[in-house]
Amino acid sequence: MRIWITRTEPGATALTEAVEAAGFTVFKAPVLDIRPLPFAPPQGRFDCAVFLSVHGVRLGAPRLKGCFDRAFAIGRRTCAALAKAGIRARAASKESSEGLLDILPHLNGKRTLLVTGVGGRNLVAPALMKQGAEVQRLEVYERVPVSPTVDPRRIDAVVTSSGDGFRQAVWVWFASNGAPNVPFLVPSARIANLGAQLGAAKVLCCEGPGAEAVIAVLRNMVESDG
Repeated sequence: MRIWITRTEPGATALTEAVEAAGFTVFKAPVLDIRPLPFAPPQGRFDCAVFLSVHGVRLGAPRLKGCFDRAFAIGRRTCAALAKAGIRARAASKESSEGLLDILPHLNGKRTLLVTGVGGRNLVAPALMKQGAEVQRLEVYERVPVSPTVDPRRIDAVVTSSGDGFRQAVWVWFASNGAPNVPFLVPSARIANLGAQLGAAKVLCCEGPGAEAVIAVLRNMVESDG
């Protein structure tokens, strides 16, 4: 079974290594490029900083250390990236905006810095402002669609990791004359719900974006085919 991994780097390489170690053949070709944005570190000190992605940590954390009292991460990978940067953080066990909101303290009147990219769901900021938090959003990167060359005849399943990535992967797949019934693996039911409007006939929901969750679904596919 040959798996197309569409995730952005550096996650694409990490997932490729894990999936290959599990016995699958991988075609690694991201459909989104992460491009840094120039930014000035915000003025003043923040009660907490919330990092919404590994990319936000990689591109933002080095210039933001020391400007906040405590940090929170949207998931384990983001938390690990913060630890590598020398920042201790608390991570959501459920890697989603909803999971993050579950672990955040009540931030009424607190200065809160959201470190993220352009676009996205924009669920966290409104929820915190509703609590009375003083929220400043800092966008340190943007996602740019790319269109790798894909041979659908050599792909048995497609792994995506976000709504934007799912949309672009489907577009590239159909532009390459791929069949609508190829399995697309997505990290959540929310993203899976996009399948119908995108024309993807077979969407499989993983329990999150991590390698273990992806491999579990791939193994289940093999067992079902067998």
